[in-house]
Order: sequence, then C-alpha cells, then structure tokens
Amino acid sequence: MGLATIEKKSLGYFLLNVWVRFWHNVFFYKKFVVLGSENIPIDKPLIFTPNHQNALMDALALLFSMNKILVFIARSDIFSKPAIARILYFLKLLPIYRVRDGYDSIKKNHDIILKTIDVITSGCGLVILPEGNHSDLRRLRPLKKGFARMAFQTEEANGFNLDIHIVPVGIDYNHYQNYKSSPILIFGEPIPVKDYIDSYKENPAIAINNIKDRLSEHIKVLIVDIESEDNYDLYNELRVIYRTQMALKLKIDPKDVRNRVFIDQQLIKSVSDHEKENPGSLNGFQDIILQFVKLRNQLGITNSIIEQKGMSFVKLLFNSVILLVTLPIFLYGFLNNIIPYWLPIKLSRLMKDPQFQSSFKFAISLLTFPIFYIIQCLSVLLIFSDWELVIIYFISLPITGSIAWWWSDIFINTRIGFTYRIMNFKKTKDFSQMLKLYNEIIHRANTIVSNK
Repeated sequence: MGLATIEKKSLGYFLLNVWVRFWHNVFFYKKFVVLGSENIPIDKPLIFTPNHQNALMDALALLFSMNKILVFIARSDIFSKPAIARILYFLKLLPIYRVRDGYDSIKKNHDIILKTIDVITSGCGLVILPEGNHSDLRRLRPLKKGFARMAFQTEEANGFNLDIHIVPVGIDYNHYQNYKSSPILIFGEPIPVKDYIDSYKENPAIAINNIKDRLSEHIKVLIVDIESEDNYDLYNELRVIYRTQMALKLKIDPKDVRNRVFIDQQLIKSVSDHEKENPGSLNGFQDIILQFVKLRNQLGITNSIIEQKGMSFVKLLFNSVILLVTLPIFLYGFLNNIIPYWLPIKLSRLMKDPQFQSSFKFAISLLTFPIFYIIQCLSVLLIFSDWELVIIYFISLPITGSIAWWWSDIFINTRIGFTYRIMNFKKTKDFSQMLKLYNEIIHRANTIVSNK
C-alpha cells in the first residue's frame, strides 16, 4: 500500500489495527474514556484537530476512539527514505511540505491536496495536529495555519463543494508516562468550513486567521487550559490536590473519571477569576503548594491518603489479609510477566524527551509481551510435551499478570496507609509540616471557590 491507495482498506492494516487497538484500550490504559462522539458529523468530509501533549499517544487515542479509517498529516522529512515512506503510507501517514523543506518541495503539496480529496470523500477522516508539536504543558499553544490552508485548498480544488467540517478534539492525561492511567478524549462542536468560504475568496489570510481563532476557542473548552505563566505550577498542582473537594462543591462524583476534565476546568476558572479580580491575592500561594508537594513526595504519601486522613485500621487489616491470601497468585503472575513488563519501562527511560517515553513504552510492550509469552510457552512445551498444559499456561499469563498488577496496587496503597498512621503517631516534624501546609492549601482554595 502506497500513497496512491492510502485511503483504501487492507487486511494487513485491519489486523494490525485490531491488535494495537486491543493493547491500547484494554491493556496499556486502565480506562480510556471517549466523550462527545455525538458531535462527529455523519456523511460529511472531516478533518480532526486534536491538541498535542503526548507524542504518538495522541494519534493513537484519536485513532482508537472510533471505528473510522484515519489518515494523519505528518512532516515530509520523515518520508525521505523510500523504505520508511512505504511503512508510513501503510500506517496511513500523509506528507505535507513546508517552506523550510524548500520551495521546490512546496509544489508537491498540489498532489497531496488532490490526495486529501480522495481521503475525505472516501469516508476516511483526515487528522492534522494544529499545534504542530507536542508539549507537556496543560494549555493550548498557538495554532499553526496549516490545517486551515489544507481545508481551504482542498475545498478550492473541488470547487468549494465538499462541505468539509473541522472537528476539534481535546485529549487529557492524568499521567503522561505511567501504565494503567486513564486518558480522556472529547470531541467538540464541529466547524463548517463553508462558513468562511466567502471570506476566503475575498481575503484568504483573514479567513485563515478567523477559522484558526475559532478552532482555538473550540479546543480550549475541551481541555485543561492553564493560561497563567507565573502561577502555572499553582494551578497544575492545585487541580489535583483539591479535585475531590471541588467535585463535592459541584455536586458530582469525584471518582467518575469522565468528570475529571470538567472538575479541573471549573477549579481553574474559579482561581483565574479570583486572580483577575484580586491582583496579588495569590502571592506566596504557589510556594506553599510546591513546599507541600516536595514534602509529600519525600514522605511517600499520596493526596488521596491525606484527604482521607489516613486509612482505617479495619481497612488496613482487611487489605493485609487479602494480600497474604493472594500472595501465591501474585508471585506467579509477577515472575511470569516481570520481564516483558519491566523491559519497556527500562528502555523508555533512554528517551531524552519525557513525552516520548509513553509512546516508546507502548510500542516496546506491544512486542515484548507476545514475544516473551511465545518463548515461555515453547519452553513449557519442550519441558512437558503437553499441549493442554501449554494452553492452560498461556491463558494464565495475562490473567495472573492482571492480578499481579491489582495486588501491587493494593500493596502500595496499604503500605502508604501504614506509613501515614506511623508518622501520624510519631508526629514527626516533616509530617506535621506537610499536614499544616495541606490544611492551609485547602483553606485558601475553599475561600477562593466559595467567593465565586
């Protein structure tokens, strides 16, 4: 499959998609939440425009949020080698040429524009990342004009009769790198390109800027958008520390992952409005929060344990019994899964850009688990020469691996629970200071939110 047939279905791509989708939606993430699917227009040519925070994982999140073939626009320099280009075309990546690639290269965009017509009229979705590159800052950065130029040029090449709709997409991660985190993807209100065609015919530059500004506003309502430069850490840490209390004030369930973005947005809005109405009122608050975070991390305590004021003795005892009873299953699952689980984590740390660690970890784990499972099963077959035993062993690997993860999660929480109770009993200086800072943070946040 090459450029000429990039929008076509193929058995190889289908099989790869099924496997990677399973790994992404079921294994790698604990819960993958998709909201706003009703906003995707039916029977319209579509360009999807997600925010970009987590390298390849952003593209995969969008790809596996729907049952639709997507073709992704990528910078042309990665297509320089024919062998790599063939792989990228197979993966449904389409090159776009920029001025920096040379003016002669820009001429090639004419053929790309014609190909985008084939893509979007065939029922596929076209994906352009309008921020251009990724960043770990939880804010929307200035959008590039490429998505608008491509939308208008594609319309123009078809006599302005395509009725392309641009679909804004917001992606939020509670943790960028960790296994079993819970990303949220939200589709927003689509923007019909035809609303700007008359303006484009009169002045393309104005039309491009107008649709770019509109898309920016549409994406901002879908994400956690921290605009503050000076107090970024204040907003970013406070939204996690105060999330449960904020949810209760909003009268929504703080444990429902689907509510996370909305809760954070409401807190950020409350604090931002307070900051604008009361200049200087947040002075020193960021330092208090950062001091708390430093102590909390040093002591190995979590926000949830602190806000619960520790774990009850009954809960600790119950967890301890459960851990003891299920220890043999944990050991079996741990020993049989530790290498394919640990190896991607170790290798991902070689990436200098932290935002690539999750993508690298995902890609490596996609290979290590099946490879090691096959090796382990063949070893069992060679030792015992019993196919029924091999089948039972193979089925046990992912099941006990999942149990081992569940066990380790309970173990960590229980250990933190004991740590909290011991420190609370001893009343150590650092622990007491941490609680003092926490209470001050909650008090100040309550005051800010209550005044809105």
